[in-house]
Amino acid sequence: MRKLITCIASEDKAKEATEGVAKTFGIQAMVDHFSRGFGRSSPLGAQKLGQQTEKVIISVIVDKKQVDDVFAYIFHAAGLDQPHGGIIYVTAIQQAVISPLAEVQEDNTSA
Repeated sequence: MRKLITCIASEDKAKEATEGVAKTFGIQAMVDHFSRGFGRSSPLGAQKLGQQTEKVIISVIVDKKQVDDVFAYIFHAAGLDQPHGGIIYVTAIQQAVISPLAEVQEDNTSA
């Protein structure tokens, strides 16, 4: 069985986390995408205006036996152990198709 780890982290820490997971665990099948939203933990929250924040959402599918190690790595690398660092959670998935990345060959011919 596989598990989906989803992490919402600050933009500056997400790149470090994804690169570290790839190097440490050899996992290449990750998705990260940019998001923007409004938080209520700012002085403007009292006025119900909120604070605009930019985050990156990281999604990675891992084997059940790797989930604890990868979760802990992302948790610390993405700075989630700091206040307002983000959130991380695990979801059980029934089926997943994991295929190796296709190798892109560069065309070195000139016209």
